[in-house]
Amino acid sequence: MSTIEKFAFLGAVTLASVLIAQELDKAVTPSDTALTVIEVVATEPPAPEPVVPPTILSLAPSPAGFLDRLTACKGLSPSFGANVDSDLVVTDYKPFVLAEGAVRLATAPVGGGCLSSVFGPRNGGLHKGLDYYSTEAVPVFAAADGEIRRRRYRSDYGNMIVLDHGRGVFTRYAHLESFADPDEGERVIAGQYLGMMGNTAGYVVPRHLHYEVLTGKWGARAGSFALTPVDVMSLPEAGD
Repeated sequence: MSTIEKFAFLGAVTLASVLIAQELDKAVTPSDTALTVIEVVATEPPAPEPVVPPTILSLAPSPAGFLDRLTACKGLSPSFGANVDSDLVVTDYKPFVLAEGAVRLATAPVGGGCLSSVFGPRNGGLHKGLDYYSTEAVPVFAAADGEIRRRRYRSDYGNMIVLDHGRGVFTRYAHLESFADPDEGERVIAGQYLGMMGNTAGYVVPRHLHYEVLTGKWGARAGSFALTPVDVMSLPEAGD
């Protein structure tokens, strides 16, 4: 290679090196456009809402729960009585009666049902109260203000409550499916929920409330069984 050719080759190489260096400088030169920096802040997830259990609806018994009209159960003995009309309505029904001339009692202290048995002779014995029948469990109420003297299970009466209303007047509620909270020795008011109508006993019985009105003196040993049963339907009507 001649001297001129050598100088021409070296010049070309030098020029190429300069151009490459300039392009590399452009590539690493920061852009005039500012980059937006997004700051990621770690945050705790929101606390979950507290789980509130649904409110359990409960019965709110009141004196208004007493039956203001009574019907006899179709086909059963009360429905054939002279005091029952063609619609099975008991025509001489008194919603409230007066016991011992002083204690106002509900005649049908239940939330529903029909009259399935009356007070009087039955199967060679005495049926000591009224029976109210219902296909579904309905609430049973205190017939008047009083104190719970007995709250227990018996094979003959099932789950049984006896209330002392004072002045020698007592009421009994038998075959309850369950008991409400008030226990023996506690006071209840008229219309207070005592339990659900049931069929508890040591033998098979249909769902019903056996309701008794009793008068006399509580027995030292016999308790409520020293009292005299009274036909609630025979008692005089109580005023408002």
